[in-house]
Amino acid sequence: MRKCSFGDALATTQTSATGTYGVYNLETGYDYSLTPYKDDDHLNGISTFDLVLISKHILNVQPLDSPYKIIAADINNSGSITTMDMVLLRRLILTIDQALTNNTSWRFIPADYVFQNPVNPFAENFPEVMNINDLEADKLDLNFVAIKGGRC
Repeated sequence: MRKCSFGDALATTQTSATGTYGVYNLETGYDYSLTPYKDDDHLNGISTFDLVLISKHILNVQPLDSPYKIIAADINNSGSITTMDMVLLRRLILTIDQALTNNTSWRFIPADYVFQNPVNPFAENFPEVMNINDLEADKLDLNFVAIKGGRC
């Protein structure tokens, strides 16, 4: 689900199964913000192999190879990857917890965003919203990269 806010109003649109979406009849000349949101099925796609990958990253044996995987490994949304992330992910896998702690099941980064330091995406304040200032015409290709929390 993606939310598009403008002024005091809020429009919500549901994505298709492939992640495509549309927001229609927006007035030109206004500022808009697109904020994707999804927070369900926290365990979907996660396995003990993700714990192995996080462990290897922490030990610097095999660092995660993309900023998106690094963000996914930050289970508690602390801005770093630690053994606490492994503990929380293990609790989720064992169904002790039903949801990620202090995090949503999915995070979204604008697809055109370029990380200044891809090996440490937490060193910068990366966007999780897309702002459109003074809309002049229809916009196409306003895409996001979806990051599944815990799926490394």
